[in-house]
Amino acid sequence: MVARTAWTPGNGAGLTWTTVINSSDIVSLASGSAVLSTVSDVLNGASLDQFMDISAVCASSVARTLSGGANLAFWIYPLNEDGTTYGDNQFTAGTQAAATPAFAPCAIVALPNVSVTQFSGTVTGIIIPPGNFRLAIQNNTGFGLSSTVSSGAVTQIVKYRTYNVQLNN
Repeated sequence: MVARTAWTPGNGAGLTWTTVINSSDIVSLASGSAVLSTVSDVLNGASLDQFMDISAVCASSVARTLSGGANLAFWIYPLNEDGTTYGDNQFTAGTQAAATPAFAPCAIVALPNVSVTQFSGTVTGIIIPPGNFRLAIQNNTGFGLSSTVSSGAVTQIVKYRTYNVQLNN
């Protein structure tokens, strides 16, 4: 018998793309500002998934040229032991702030140096902690995001999916 390792869908969200940051959280998000998601916690206490992918689609109200280094940065904000605060407790869910979290991001979506009205990207293989958490996003594009939830056919939104490694022998 040959031993084999393969991906397996997560026990939480699994391979179904699920909203992790609401459109309303990122509407008009200024460059250099961040916001903690208002979506209910990612519950990873019972499911104990190991990996997450993040997919983001955002828009500007007009065509903009992205400069070198433009990106969307993401942080995992674990629910602290007090059961009410998250991570460094610097953000209130849904309230945009001109601040950067006090710890390293879990993912950065690098954006190409082109003129766009919408931009998107996916980061794969993010290791996630056990327990409950939320995501925070920081806009590092050099301009504010669209002031509407939808820009044409594009709804500004961030989704995630989870998975694990299956060890077979």
